[in-house]
Amino acid sequence: MVIQQKGSNLTTLCYIEQGGRYLMLHRVKKENDINKDKWIGVGGHFEAGESPEECVLREVKEETGYTLTSYRFRGLITFVCGEEYAVEPVAPIRKVLSRNLRRCANTEILPYALGTESKPIVMANDSARETGYFGTGQNFVNDAGGKADVEFTAQMRRGSELFGKLERLDFIKCDIEGYEVIVMREMRPLLERHRPTVLIETGGENRPQIVALFTGLGYTGYTLDRGREIPLTDDSSKDIIFRPGN
Repeated sequence: MVIQQKGSNLTTLCYIEQGGRYLMLHRVKKENDINKDKWIGVGGHFEAGESPEECVLREVKEETGYTLTSYRFRGLITFVCGEEYAVEPVAPIRKVLSRNLRRCANTEILPYALGTESKPIVMANDSARETGYFGTGQNFVNDAGGKADVEFTAQMRRGSELFGKLERLDFIKCDIEGYEVIVMREMRPLLERHRPTVLIETGGENRPQIVALFTGLGYTGYTLDRGREIPLTDDSSKDIIFRPGN
């Protein structure tokens, strides 16, 4: 039995073993589940006034139907959560993002588009004309000033300036629909200073440019295969995990 501490939330996690085999739960029913389709141990949150032993006995009974007759305390794990920043320039999407992150007290949503300048811009979206709905991954900076189905005013900020005062930067996730080369090049000073792990969605002609940028900074690329990290190959089209070298 392991006790996990996440901020002020306490949970138990129990691995039930018999004959060298473990009973795991396959998470498939709950909607919007961060553990969807994963195999996990048995456990859950403490109820008011419960001891760790009472919690694990109740959770095992509720989730498996079994009654534990023998168990051992294995340790206490504390998750230290730092500050997280989500950058989203488009107001309707930002509203949805805010609702989805309402329980993430350590996350701040910044209403900007990342780029090479600090200036007002116009964001546009043409997906409604083509598909009949507002596609969240179809926004672009309307520098040309052409007619678009939907337009939004926004503020562009340089990432190196916006996050320049951070004392620590551990992880970046980048999914910005073709602008990743521009943004990552502009944020190069932060990559050099903090050496964060970077998860990035990229494709087309941008992909080799991104790989060259990070390789030149001493990073190694990986992709995921059945939950395992494997070295990046030239024929891969999956999202890339860049980890800094020693």
